[in-house]
Amino acid sequence: MNKDVVYIEPEDDITDIITKIENSKERIVALVPPKKAGVFRSIVNIKLIAKAGASAEKTIVLVTVDPSIVKLAAATRLPVTKNLQSAPVIPELKGDEVINAQVSREEIVESPDGEVEVAEVDEIEVHDNSEDEPEEDAEDADDTEDAEDAKNLEEDDGSSDEADEVAGDEQTNNKNDGKDKKQAKTSKKSHKNGAKANKDAQKFSKEWFLAHKRLVIGCGVGLVVLILVLVWMFVIAPAVTVNVRVQTTTANFSEGVSFTTDVSKENAEDGVFYLTEKKIEIPTEVEFEATGEKNIGEKATGSVVVYTYIDSEGGTTVVNAGDSFTNNGLTYIANDGVRLSYNGKDTSVCSNENAPASEFMQKGCMVSGRVNVTASEPGTKYNLAASDLGWSTTADVYVYSDKAMSGGTDDIITVVQQSDVEKAKEEISTSAESENKQKLLDSIKEEDAFIIEASFAQSVGNATSTPAVGEEVKSGSKAKLTVVTTDTVFIIDEAKVKEFIEEKAKIDENYKIYEMKDPFIENFTKTDSGYIGKLKTSYTSGPSITENEVIEMVKGKGIGTATHDLNDMNGVSVNITTSFPWVNSVPNDANKITVFIDSGDQSGAGSQNKTENQDEDS
Repeated sequence: MNKDVVYIEPEDDITDIITKIENSKERIVALVPPKKAGVFRSIVNIKLIAKAGASAEKTIVLVTVDPSIVKLAAATRLPVTKNLQSAPVIPELKGDEVINAQVSREEIVESPDGEVEVAEVDEIEVHDNSEDEPEEDAEDADDTEDAEDAKNLEEDDGSSDEADEVAGDEQTNNKNDGKDKKQAKTSKKSHKNGAKANKDAQKFSKEWFLAHKRLVIGCGVGLVVLILVLVWMFVIAPAVTVNVRVQTTTANFSEGVSFTTDVSKENAEDGVFYLTEKKIEIPTEVEFEATGEKNIGEKATGSVVVYTYIDSEGGTTVVNAGDSFTNNGLTYIANDGVRLSYNGKDTSVCSNENAPASEFMQKGCMVSGRVNVTASEPGTKYNLAASDLGWSTTADVYVYSDKAMSGGTDDIITVVQQSDVEKAKEEISTSAESENKQKLLDSIKEEDAFIIEASFAQSVGNATSTPAVGEEVKSGSKAKLTVVTTDTVFIIDEAKVKEFIEEKAKIDENYKIYEMKDPFIENFTKTDSGYIGKLKTSYTSGPSITENEVIEMVKGKGIGTATHDLNDMNGVSVNITTSFPWVNSVPNDANKITVFIDSGDQSGAGSQNKTENQDEDS
């Protein structure tokens, strides 16, 4: 427990002292009066100091040897100590003599560096010197008793010789008894001295521990931390990484193989593999721009005059409904038919009234009639003026128009045309191929599937256009084409392919293939008997060594020995690194050994394989 040492200046009055007591933050306040402290020579001031301490719940200790101040402290029951190293006592007066009652609740000590500390004691012992008997008095009493016994023995030794002769044996026995008593008293005294020494030693140890408590606790914590650090350094932390470099060579592999869709004909050892077809149907939609135009306006209507020449023997020419009449590329369709006939006698039919002047030179009777027509398409361009030139017809007659065509209007809309559909279908086939191919490959779940990508094929089904061909596409929208594509690809057993490559590859005994590039089939072609192709890949091979073999070779050995043993292997070089500089051997625990096998080729290229205690069988 800490205390506050307050040094009183000669000019301080009682108010200053009380203020310092109240301002102190410690529970114990030691007041050190100056040599000429007039304020401490008044019983009223001492009582005020005691009252201030009680009000502030603080213990006031006066540090002084001034008899007058001590007597006043005794009157107010204030503890007094002669210096900061002595235990405080409550002085008592008996007459003019001051008797100190010891207070062992707290002992004020001063550290070597001058700082004041408070050492706690187990309990408060306030006792009167008149009621307690110090151990020193008991020891003095024992010494007095021993002295008296010795004196008595000397007097007995100085008695008359006659008495000694009469009671020789009795005196001898008395002497022996005296010696025994003295030895017993000496033993008792030694025991008391030992007990006192033991008690003093315990008290000193306890006081030393309390004074150096932080140091003891710090040393204890440091020892525990040191033990933990040592355990971590030499038991937990040690680990090694073994970097093994295997000298390998790279070679290419190319072998012709064949394929069959009949499982009974498979012979993987001879390069005949069974094909399994994987298929996926994917509906694909694409929007496209319609480029067709359609005029949905009104069609022009009118009439034309048709005529022919019939000789004197008579005859009939027929113009049918649906016959077409064309002028300057514009076609009109006959709405109804007409019969042109002459019997060779009725001259009224041969009036030639409506015949063009150029036709008067024709031989025979000219017979004419009128046919109502409608333009084949809407549009104002079909509103032709009357004309006797430029007309042609599918009927066996001559034609001209004596009246203008009218009523045609324009109303142009955008429609889907067949060329738009074909173009969109082609785009789907091109753009969807790679995407659909990836979807097909992703749908193959077999872990051991060797996919022959060269066998991929895609067929495009019927295309459906919305709107249909010839129908209008609303302004601001696009037409949509829906096509179902069927995508197929062949797969074979990958394990059998790799076994075939390892069997056909020419590698030395005690060597193995460390890395194999993804094999692929080139020139996949269909024949009358099945399919053929060329199996190609590249691989690296080198001395056969596994991670578990490396671990077993180095486990528990020194770093130098383990390195030497591995370097003795043909085509193998090794470098062992430790987790910390103080690690000089490989741990026996396989879990603390990490192996890297670098199967680089002679040019330095290669693959790195990292495992922890797991052997991968290539």
